[in-house]
Amino acid sequence: MQGKRLQALFAAALTTALIGLGVFAIGVNAASNTDTVPVTDSPAQTQAATVSASTAGAATTDQAQAQINQLQNLISQYQTREKQYQTEIQNLSQQASDAKAQADQLQQILLALQQRGVIRITNDGRITVRGGG
Repeated sequence: MQGKRLQALFAAALTTALIGLGVFAIGVNAASNTDTVPVTDSPAQTQAATVSASTAGAATTDQAQAQINQLQNLISQYQTREKQYQTEIQNLSQQASDAKAQADQLQQILLALQQRGVIRITNDGRITVRGGG
């Protein structure tokens, strides 16, 4: 009978130790957990928490507004650049149009001189001037 008592005592001690170890682990976890919500029992604490939250919200709102302002400024810069590029494109387009008109005029002059026999244009593009007499 003494053997059974010893086994029962050992089993009780082991069970108690395991339960105690579990409770200890839970306590250490709870004590080291930083993600906690502060306890607010009194109205003063509740009001302070509300003020703190609204201040944090205002800071977040200020940050968001600053970012919005920064993005709007960036958009404005891009719009200004786009206008500059459009103006430059119009200027270059006008220059290309003027150059084409000038090339067309020169081609007409060369054709007229060739038709009158003043110049001769060979197949390889050389121009020879005929002597007048």
